[in-house]
Amino acid sequence: MKVYVVGYSSCDGHSLDSIHTTYKGAFKAWNKIRISLLDEAKDSLKRHNNEDEMYKRIIKRLSCKDPKKIDNGPHETPYIREYELKE
Repeated sequence: MKVYVVGYSSCDGHSLDSIHTTYKGAFKAWNKIRISLLDEAKDSLKRHNNEDEMYKRIIKRLSCKDPKKIDNGPHETPYIREYELKE
């Protein structure tokens, strides 16, 4: 049986959000995290008068909708990890 672990990683470590039995459910949870992080970056950019290059890079990276291709390191990067459970 496979399970899909959803969370995000950063230079400070990992944060586990949820565990799913289907990839579809994991993808929905992953996308919620991605959008939340994206919204935070957009708000931060606004607070910096749209002039902070770091937040512009974060926004560009978090706009990727493919969990296998997204890379926002060293900042928070959402992930889906697949594990095979043994009986």
